[in-house]
Amino acid sequence: MKGLQSFYRSFYGKRFYRHFRRPDEFINENFRIQFKVETPKQLYLHVHRNSGTHPCLIHTYDYGSRGNLNKCNSDKMVFDRVFFDFDVSNNHIKKVKNQLVELRSQGPGYEKDKQVQLKDQLQKLILEDEIAKPAIEEAKDFSHHFKDVFGKYPALFFSGCKGCHAYAFFNQFKFINLNRAVSWFAGHVKKSFNYQTIDLAVTKDAQARLSRVPYSKHQLTGLAVIPFTVEDKYEVIIEKALAREVESFYREDFITDFHLHLQEIDKIEAHNAQIKENVRRNNKKQYGSNKIKFIDDHRVFFKSILGDPVKEYPEKEYVMYNCPFPGHDDKKPSFRVHRCGYYCYGCLKKGNYWQFLKDCYGWSDEGVKKHLNSLKKNNIH
Repeated sequence: MKGLQSFYRSFYGKRFYRHFRRPDEFINENFRIQFKVETPKQLYLHVHRNSGTHPCLIHTYDYGSRGNLNKCNSDKMVFDRVFFDFDVSNNHIKKVKNQLVELRSQGPGYEKDKQVQLKDQLQKLILEDEIAKPAIEEAKDFSHHFKDVFGKYPALFFSGCKGCHAYAFFNQFKFINLNRAVSWFAGHVKKSFNYQTIDLAVTKDAQARLSRVPYSKHQLTGLAVIPFTVEDKYEVIIEKALAREVESFYREDFITDFHLHLQEIDKIEAHNAQIKENVRRNNKKQYGSNKIKFIDDHRVFFKSILGDPVKEYPEKEYVMYNCPFPGHDDKKPSFRVHRCGYYCYGCLKKGNYWQFLKDCYGWSDEGVKKHLNSLKKNNIH
């Protein structure tokens, strides 16, 4: 396809170190699944040979060097984007896909007419029933929120079937724990905006993820993985997927400072992980392996300290306060207390009663223990 190498050069770079993978859906013991790709031309050739017949996947992140591409050392990887996946869960399309995959496992020519019929059914669900629309609409909504915060839209791609992808780009850098930061961010976004289609499994092991190569055809639908914008209507996106005409792509148009936000999340989550480990050790030290739970309900405990909550949600079993931590000027109630602990949506601090008393009042473990013993004597639980 004219212009495809140029597109890959802009999207992945003039030189990169990734794996191209074509998962085998046919019974063939001698079928090679994975290849190393380092240039746009190599990637183009693999896509040209496999598009529409096999899934065309590429490692989302760069291994940084040819040597590390062989060793696959995650500590030496270089990151320049974050990949989010929006995918519709639908029993009808799942049933048709499973039937088609079962036939294809016997070979591309096995019961060919039936395969064509099932493929047409999938296309009809996507084209006419607009089965992918919820994922696309949520990806667009996410893009608007992302632009409001980081100044630019992420790059959006239709997946060729029932979902779409969003890539948030930034300048290359090495990350401490990308999985932890991206997983937290995606989970927070999903919960905050009540998204139903964002796939959190993709972000839990973000560093190991593969994504569909742009302009490759989906092996089950024949529709291409194509870019789209927040202004594109559903029918326009599908027309692009059918036409498969390569558009220009300029990565500079999508680069943001999103990585700085991820670094801050990683720092806080690393701190929270250490707090959790310290609490576990303290509990083990105080009570041995048979841990005694002093506080039955954190909502009661915090009410004895902070008074009545600003907001209560009995049906959701949590209450909200203005954050009590020094240095957080909380204008609205961001501090959530549930039965087992607390979490602040503003400063991102979380933990249980023990950690709260240490952080908020600057007490030592011995000081916390002394305070809790006094509460116990007064039957405050």
